[in-house]
Amino acid sequence: MPLDFTDIPDTDQVPVDARPTTALRELDFTGSRRTLFKALALGAVTVGASALNLFGARPAGAEPGPYALSGWDRNDCKDAYPNGYAEVGDTTGAYVNTYAACLSGTWRGSVYCENGWHKYGTYEHGPVQSQHVPISTSCGTSTTKNAWKWTTPDGKVWRCSDGYSTFWGPGHSGQTYLTICRAPVL
Repeated sequence: MPLDFTDIPDTDQVPVDARPTTALRELDFTGSRRTLFKALALGAVTVGASALNLFGARPAGAEPGPYALSGWDRNDCKDAYPNGYAEVGDTTGAYVNTYAACLSGTWRGSVYCENGWHKYGTYEHGPVQSQHVPISTSCGTSTTKNAWKWTTPDGKVWRCSDGYSTFWGPGHSGQTYLTICRAPVL
């Protein structure tokens, strides 16, 4: 016997041919059974949503990035570095001659970026091969993240994303360096 859509009762109206149930009879509850089940369902959804927020992969206040990376949301870097930091100019890439935004790293620049975050993977640059791996162990004083944001004096906001880069080829024999991707935050 197929079920017709019109045969499904409304949640707020008791069907005319409804029989009393023995379920929940022992509870000291003055409302209807339907109200109780609505409250139970709402409670289950609330607990589930809270558990997702509590145990989710993205920490509260963190900007999500690729490969389960997270960065700081603020653009004054006070959450990552409460006392601020002395930014250092880029060593390579498109922003060498602009205001400094990032610090640390052997090299800093846009060439270590992919989609606004530190590169991941192996790349060929002529005879030199490089392998890039983002990390979440350098940024911050009490909690570490992969990236932080910084606003330069011209009002532009930048993401500085940490990673390790290893190079092989002429002049390189597998040395690994801390590199910083500098990318504009749009």
